[in-house]
Amino acid sequence: MVQELNKKSSPTFSSSTTIEGFTEKETIALFQAGKIRSVESGEYVLRKDEACNILTFILDGSSKILFSENDGESFSVNIKKGSLFGDPDLSKDKKNRFSVVSSGASRILEIDQFAFNLLPPGIQISVYRKILDTFTELNDELVTKSGALSKKIESLVSYVKDFYNDNDQYARSIMIQDMIKNFPRLPIQINRLTSMLLDEGASVAEIAGFAKMDPSIVSIVLKIVNSGYYSFQRKISDFHHAFVLLGFNQVYQILMENFLQGVMPRHFNLKALNLHSAVISQIAFDIAQLSKKSKPVMMSTLGILHDLGKCVILVSKAKKPELDIVMARLDDCKVGSLLLDAWNTPVIIGQSVEYQKYPNFCSPEYIPENCIENVAILYIAHLCFDYLSGNEKAEFSNTYLQEYLNIVNLHNHSIESLMSQHIMPSLIKKMDVFPDYVRDFIKNQQTTVTFSSNK
Repeated sequence: MVQELNKKSSPTFSSSTTIEGFTEKETIALFQAGKIRSVESGEYVLRKDEACNILTFILDGSSKILFSENDGESFSVNIKKGSLFGDPDLSKDKKNRFSVVSSGASRILEIDQFAFNLLPPGIQISVYRKILDTFTELNDELVTKSGALSKKIESLVSYVKDFYNDNDQYARSIMIQDMIKNFPRLPIQINRLTSMLLDEGASVAEIAGFAKMDPSIVSIVLKIVNSGYYSFQRKISDFHHAFVLLGFNQVYQILMENFLQGVMPRHFNLKALNLHSAVISQIAFDIAQLSKKSKPVMMSTLGILHDLGKCVILVSKAKKPELDIVMARLDDCKVGSLLLDAWNTPVIIGQSVEYQKYPNFCSPEYIPENCIENVAILYIAHLCFDYLSGNEKAEFSNTYLQEYLNIVNLHNHSIESLMSQHIMPSLIKKMDVFPDYVRDFIKNQQTTVTFSSNK
């Protein structure tokens, strides 16, 4: 039996001790060339990103490989005794791509590069063969675990999808029908403006011309533009001036905020909901411009409309507080989609709202092809908003983020690079056209994003 020695001593060897895969003679040579180290449970045998220029044999005990330590142990594989790790090739400068941690009291044999080079060529070949065998076994176990994990993920996605995929049941529900029916209809002029904004053939001149000809739209916009919401130094008395100054995004936001203010319960503060819609609208507009995948004006409008289901539920809860728990469990995306259908908005808008949460739990294949680009942009816009709000760790649901970035030709970007290089510079540039509460939000969050306006 091998006697336990410290690092400074030379190990002894008896004929009863062998290392799997090596002859008795080779085993003796390996023990003479190396040093035995005892490790306790939880102690690192190898560390990720450290040089792998020491051969490490797992003599006994149990250990496991960790493939991620950034957010804790995300994936691990148990390894058996006799496994061999390392790369003794002096011509390479490789680092460990994983960590090995002892699961219990264990012993390992370590051989450095200098000692390895003194071993006979035949033993060196056996060492390389053992390394290959170790990683072949590891690969086989990873393939097995990956297959099992894929089945679990597929099962979970299917369960969640079935939970969300009940729009027909929502549409048939008498309670939901009443909620939609009792929610005020969008004023005709705003409904017409919505259709124009969502029409890819409508020009900015046509949209502005229509808005200017409607006295109710002109009145609402000029009243709010000249209120404390904007704090412009000079009074704006001309609608065309207001439209050019603010842009159609903000004009439409003003009209929708005014409509919802008259609909929502008086005790309810709309500021947080309006802030979210305003910022999402602008971010979605910028992402659509950058990706060239969807019409920016349509995405801006969709950003303003995407949370309408929450408004329907809030109004219904105020009317029937006894159903508070039931209504709190409703999917606001389904409710919002049904409301938009009742308002005769294009089908693609209702679908985009209905599927907007899907990217949080499933890949793009589960989303209808005709609205996948809209859904992808809306999803990425929400991740950008969460990042801007400082909710990155708590709120990010980015398992399938790369797939959705690919859909809109943003595969070379991360949320961080999008924010720093494009979104934040755009928000800063357009700061003056936002109402005060949005400007304050952007200013307060500006320090959390390192951005470059010249990119």
